[in-house]
This record gives sequence, C-alpha cells and structure tokens, in this order.
Amino acid sequence: MQPNTWTLDRIIDILLYLGGIALFLWLLDYLSPYLVSFFIALFVAYLLEPIVRFFQERLKVRTRWVAVLLTLFSLVVFLVLIGMLTIPAINSEIAKMQELRGGSLNFQLESLLPPEVLQEIEAYLHSEELRALLTEENLYNYGVMILSYIWSGLSSAMGIVLGLFSIVTFLLYLVFIMLFYHDFADNWETAIPPTYREPVVMLVHDVEDGMQIYFRGQALIVFWVCILFAIGFNLIGLPLGILLGIFVGLLNFVPYLQTLGLVPALLLAGVQAVETGNSYWMCAGGVLLVFVIVQAIQEIVLTPRIMGSATGLNPAVILLALSVWGGLFGVIGMVIALPLTTLLINYYKRFVLQGQAFGEEE
Repeated sequence: MQPNTWTLDRIIDILLYLGGIALFLWLLDYLSPYLVSFFIALFVAYLLEPIVRFFQERLKVRTRWVAVLLTLFSLVVFLVLIGMLTIPAINSEIAKMQELRGGSLNFQLESLLPPEVLQEIEAYLHSEELRALLTEENLYNYGVMILSYIWSGLSSAMGIVLGLFSIVTFLLYLVFIMLFYHDFADNWETAIPPTYREPVVMLVHDVEDGMQIYFRGQALIVFWVCILFAIGFNLIGLPLGILLGIFVGLLNFVPYLQTLGLVPALLLAGVQAVETGNSYWMCAGGVLLVFVIVQAIQEIVLTPRIMGSATGLNPAVILLALSVWGGLFGVIGMVIALPLTTLLINYYKRFVLQGQAFGEEE
C-alpha cells in the first residue's frame, strides 16, 4: 500500500467534496418543511417493504399493487386491534377519575349560587356602570377584539386544513413509493454516473446493511422492553399500566428516549394514589423502581446479547450522535443516528487512518 501524498489536487478534491456535502445539507435543511412528508413516507415504505415482499414471495401474490394493498390493510387491522384493546381501558380509567371527582357535573345554576348573589347580578345588569361600559367606543373596541378572535380561529382552522392536507400528501407519497419501491431499488444504480457508481453503490449498500442490523436488533430489544414495562406497571397496579408500558417501550427505538415516559408514568402514579388512598411517594417509588429494573435488564442482558458489537459506541458518543443528527433531521435523524454514526466511524478508520482508497476492498 502506497503512503498518502497530500498534493494540491487532492486537497482541492477533498474541499470540493466537503463543500458539496455542506451544500447538500444546507439545501436539505432549507427544503425540510416541504420534504418532511416525502421522507417520512419513504422511511415508512422502507419499513413496510419486508411485509410487501412477504406477500409477494411467501404467499405468492404476483401483482405488486395487490401486495401493497394487503400490506396497508394489515397495518390498518393491526392499528384497529390496538385501538380496540386500549380504548376500553382508557374509558374505564376516565370513568374512575370522574367518580373520584364526585360524579355527575350537571347542576342547575340556582343550586350553585345563593339567591342574594343572583339578586346582585340582576341589579348590576340595570346599573349605570354597565351602561357606561356599553358606549359606542367600547362596543367598537369589543368588535375589533371579537374579530381578532375570529381571525385567530380561522387561522387555526386553516392550520387544521393544512395539517389534513399534509396527512393526505403523506398517504399519497406512501402509496406511490410502495408501488414503485421495488423498481427503484433494482434500477437506481443506473442513475449514478459510471465514474462514481462503484463508491456510491458501496456506500448505499453499507448504509442499508448497517441500518438493517441495527433496526432488527433494536426492534427485538424494544419488543422485550415493552413486555417488561407492561408487566412491571401491571404488577404495581398502575392505571393503564399495559398501555403505558408499550408506549414507553416503543420510545426505546431512540436510545434513552424512554426516560420521557417518566412524565406520564408519574402522573398516573398520582391517579393511583387517589384511587387506592396510598401515599403518592409510595406509588411514584414503584414507578421509579420499574424503570430502574427494566433499564438494568436492558443494559446488562438485552443490549449486550442482542446488539453485541453492532455499534460499539460508548454513551458519550451516543448522546453526541443523537444531538447532532436530531438537530439536522429531527426525529428521523435521532432514529438513524447510531447506524450512520457507526458507518462514518468505520469509514474514517478505513479510508483516513489506514489510507485505503474509497471503493477499494480490504
């Protein structure tokens, strides 16, 4: 292997590459409000592609659009089943909270206010003070204020309409990407210029392999963490314990994000304290104990056995990667932070420290 020679041409090439990457990231950040629906749909289509291939290869569904339709139908059925399992539990807890608040809230105004207060209200309605408030100038100001509130309401309604439009756009993106995902995956290499085809194809395949390894391992970890949290919350009698356990476990797709589940868990601990008559600190202590035990099992048993040396990153690098990629691409950046960071570190070791040419096999 020849030693590296830092010539002027090589330095200029490196600067051009870095400038191109910086320009690409700037454009991506500038256009992110318009591209977010597309990238989310692309990511969801990537996650659903194995199910589409399952229908096509295992169940012998030859037509692509039929396999896509069956995949989306299966997803809808899955979400409906989750709703059927969780909504009754939520309604039950809401009913308990209403009972704790004293039952029905349908009272007559006369039962809430004594007669003396009602007489004072009636006298004020016929007073000079009220007439002074209802002058032409004050009515004009009140009208302007009401119009501003109406405009705010219309703006909120437009925001809702735009949100619905974003949802519809996302669904259209998802359907079309899933329909043509297979063709794109098979033919995208031909769109790369021949000069750069080999290194670009190698980079894309390395990213895909790294993300598949990471997501398969992380999905298995999330599965077990959901079960452990659900069992733990159910054992301590936390309201909506199973649902909350699944929610906290799903947060674990992004490392350390499950700590956000402490907020609803501690709030439900307050509901549990009111329902049972126990001390709040006792209920909150049970919640914290579940978090500590599950986290210990995850860090000591699950992560080493399932992930192994897939990433090999220490906690400081993990937090830095989550911060940087999350700042660049939001939630999606936090999801893909670890596999991409691992890939960049491996490339740095291979092509910079060892001086290997990009695209050259070891």
